[in-house]
Amino acid sequence: MRTLILSSSFTTYTTDANKNRVARVIDNDNGFRETLQKIFCDRKCMVIISGDPLKQHKQDPTIITKQSFEMSGIPFDEYIYVNNTNKHRIKEYIQKATAINLFGGHLPTANAFVQELNLKELLKDFRGVVIGASGGAMNLADKVYCIPEEEGEPHNPLFQRFLEGIALTNIHIIPHYNLFKKKIFADGTRMLEDILLPDSYTTPMVALPDRSYIVQQGNTLQIFGDAFLIKKGKIKSIKQKSIPQNHSYFFL
Repeated sequence: MRTLILSSSFTTYTTDANKNRVARVIDNDNGFRETLQKIFCDRKCMVIISGDPLKQHKQDPTIITKQSFEMSGIPFDEYIYVNNTNKHRIKEYIQKATAINLFGGHLPTANAFVQELNLKELLKDFRGVVIGASGGAMNLADKVYCIPEEEGEPHNPLFQRFLEGIALTNIHIIPHYNLFKKKIFADGTRMLEDILLPDSYTTPMVALPDRSYIVQQGNTLQIFGDAFLIKKGKIKSIKQKSIPQNHSYFFL
């Protein structure tokens, strides 16, 4: 049975005085690290999908991820970081993967790479663990609700609010909720009042503050930490016990 972990954020590194990334132990807020230790049972191969495949990193993300997971008591035998240089081997990598880790970043950029890799098709029969952080979690949805994040995007007629996703869940995640709900663009557009609430009339969303996450196994859904349902212009705090197993609660 496939398991999904939808995280607002989780950090595998810190930054030193020279702005170099240094691996760190994964946080255990809301039992996150302990949950990962339990869920990642088959630790043969983790395939990491870049959120920005053209970006040049000072430190190898594969090494940082490997060190962090080992420091956190979740060692894998092999880690494969997929970006623009080795994307042609994605089918081979998915076939050997026991876990898929989708990095976040600028959502349209990450989503374009998801489409280029054809992950919707490659992962439809995957039965391992798929974890997404921030934009990575958002891209796991069937239809991805794309939040305008950068200046000029809210009123750009070419900006697409809905993108094709990997279609492993029907939950539309809004990560970093504590930040997004306060965000105001240079032109005065408010993220919460002028974008999220109006769009929620057609697209129910689950907003997660950082350190909150959702685990979906089949029809079973568990929420860890605070979460908020944004639907029909209203915001409601939700708990694990509030959600029926078929998830229709989000769409009624």
